[in-house]
Amino acid sequence: MARSRQAKKKSLLQILTLVVAAVIVVVAVVVAQNWWKNRPGPEPKDVSISASSGDNSVDISPYQVCAAGTPCEEGEIPSLEVPADGDLTLEIPRSIYDHDWSIVTIYDDPAANDQSNYGANEKTSVTLHGSVDPLTEGGERPRLVVVEVSAMMIGHDENGEEAPYHVVWSLNARGAGAEGQQKSN
Repeated sequence: MARSRQAKKKSLLQILTLVVAAVIVVVAVVVAQNWWKNRPGPEPKDVSISASSGDNSVDISPYQVCAAGTPCEEGEIPSLEVPADGDLTLEIPRSIYDHDWSIVTIYDDPAANDQSNYGANEKTSVTLHGSVDPLTEGGERPRLVVVEVSAMMIGHDENGEEAPYHVVWSLNARGAGAEGQQKSN
């Protein structure tokens, strides 16, 4: 009888240990998932897009980061020459492509300008041609001048509170010597 009682006690202790271990694992998983889901993303001003054409590449920092209802300062526009017969590839980081975003392409012929909108996780990169087909028969091929990517992102205001920001990344696709050739939109 004493043996049976010790066996029951040992069995109960093992079951209790397993239950405690299972509870610890479940709590750890829930805490880890909650942290992963709510972890802070990068501030909008710190997110950059990688652009490449041929052997050249550049990181594009935000041109504008605007809180809702506030005036927006313009930043510097980096340049990367995209040949008429070349391509421009933009690598979009997760903090942009994991929600809706858009891209505007501006050509030296305004009739060729275009805008594309993308949903969350729809595209992680975009390839654009340095020129597009002529708009009229026998006409010149419109050349890519400026590319702008825009998205709404969550950042922190001066009080540390989360706030929505409209962010624009811009690239001069005509190269460093072409600033005077850009057309404003």
